Amino acid sequence: MPKQKLELRDVPSWREVELLVSSMIKAYRQGEVPLRDLCIIGLLATTGIRTSELLLLKKSDFDFGSNIITVTQLKKREGFARQTILSQDLRAYIKEYFKGVEGELAFDLSRRQVLNITHRYTQRFLGRRIRSHALRHAYAIRILEKTRDIELCRRLI
Repeated sequence: MPKQKLELRDVPSWREVELLVSSMIKAYRQGEVPLRDLCIIGLLATTGIRTSELLLLKKSDFDFGSNIITVTQLKKREGFARQTILSQDLRAYIKEYFKGVEGELAFDLSRRQVLNITHRYTQRFLGRRIRSHALRHAYAIRILEKTRDIELCRRLI
């Protein structure tokens, strides 16, 4: 099956991303969504990581002291990693989530499960299904809007 081409109209605005994350936090506090799903949506939306990179994250990749996440990149070369910033809003939730995670992997899921989670909550809170990769593009656009620094955006993404 050929990959679908991502159109700019498929990329959520940063306002939609903020609405998605805040809605997930509110729904979690009300007991309507699992903590794991909040962490997944939050990380995809606020770090620009790919689904494959999310699935490779280990608990040891998170430095809560400096709010830095070390992300292993498969698309580059073996063992290559970059660092990205952990949202202050998500920090406490991720720390709480890790308390219940056995083993080193942060998320023991399949790619399809992550895509289903993304589709479920974007449909619920934004009224349309958004692919997880579109959240990466929204993050990149936000970085460019705020910094006007293409090199910084390239390094973070």
